[in-house]
Amino acid sequence: MDLQLYFRVLWRFRFLVAIGVLAALALSALSLVSVSGSGVTYRQAEVWTSSAKLLVSQDGFPEGRSITEQYKFVIDEVTGKEVAQPLFASSTRFRELAALYAALATTDPAIAVITNDGPLPGALSAATMSSSDGDSLPVVVMTGTATSPGAAVATANRGAAGFVRYLERGQARSDIPQDTRATVTVVEQASGAVLLVPRKLTRPIFIFLAVMMAVLGLAFVLENMRPRVRPVASEPEATVLRRTA
Repeated sequence: MDLQLYFRVLWRFRFLVAIGVLAALALSALSLVSVSGSGVTYRQAEVWTSSAKLLVSQDGFPEGRSITEQYKFVIDEVTGKEVAQPLFASSTRFRELAALYAALATTDPAIAVITNDGPLPGALSAATMSSSDGDSLPVVVMTGTATSPGAAVATANRGAAGFVRYLERGQARSDIPQDTRATVTVVEQASGAVLLVPRKLTRPIFIFLAVMMAVLGLAFVLENMRPRVRPVASEPEATVLRRTA
């Protein structure tokens, strides 16, 4: 590989190479952004995600008690006798409700309540939370996904607050006694977003390399068509030796 030859060709056609570099940069930039009357916008949007957490429980804060097997005495409506009734539901019941609420969070009735004050700026999803051992927890994770961090945070928080309203309205319509209602509380609001899908630079890089290869190829084609004449060094004259008589 004759690097001196390459550099000499590039220097000879330096104006062509400079124009090629500018064109490659411009085309690469235009493949990444769009220029219009309203300004410059990216052609491909980033995807951000943010989450809020809801605790499924009941009044009386059973999570803070070491013993939940406590009872109260009520009158049975059928027999008229006094019977013992547990004050708190089992932890299994809360985990079951969390799984049910995660499925209900994105149904049409729940979304109608969540979007009562306007459409969401992103996509909403819900799932239950698991411990490090893989056991399910009575926690629903509301996740917002959007093209900006603020929109992802707003989607998650509006989804969490809206689902609480949806559940409370259903309980009120059904006249469920307060002491037997499940409660859903926002224990962690969405406050920050994580970049899920960044903008890909594959296309701009490919366009830049393709344009530069074409420009360099053209420079060498022109060099072969119009080679520069190089001076040839003259050989020294032969010295004639004369024999002396």
